Amino acid sequence: MNHVTVLPLGLELEVAENQAVMEAAHQAGYIWPTECQGEASCGLCVSIIREGTENCAPMLDEERETLERTMGMIDSSRRLACRLLVTGPVTLTKRGVRQSEEA
Repeated sequence: MNHVTVLPLGLELEVAENQAVMEAAHQAGYIWPTECQGEASCGLCVSIIREGTENCAPMLDEERETLERTMGMIDSSRRLACRLLVTGPVTLTKRGVRQSEEA
C-alpha cells in the first residue's frame, strides 16, 4: 500500500498497487469531483501533485489526451486522479473531495 495525502481536506489514503487514487478514495467513502465517473474523459478529477511526483506512474495516452484537450497542456504536476497510480508517498491538492453521505 502507498500513502497519499489529499489537501486541503487532509485526507490520508492507502492506495493499493495498480489502484487509481480516485478509486481508493471512493472505497474509503469519499466523493471525488467527476462527471465521467472515472472514464478519463471529463478532466474534472485533475489534481495537483505537491510532493512525490517521482512516485507517480508514467502518464498513459488516454490521460495525456484528456489533459491536452481540457487544459491545453501537459504538466507533470497535473494528473487525473482516475488514472493516477502511485508507487510511494504522494501529496496532492484537489478541492471538492468530501466524505460521502453514505459513509
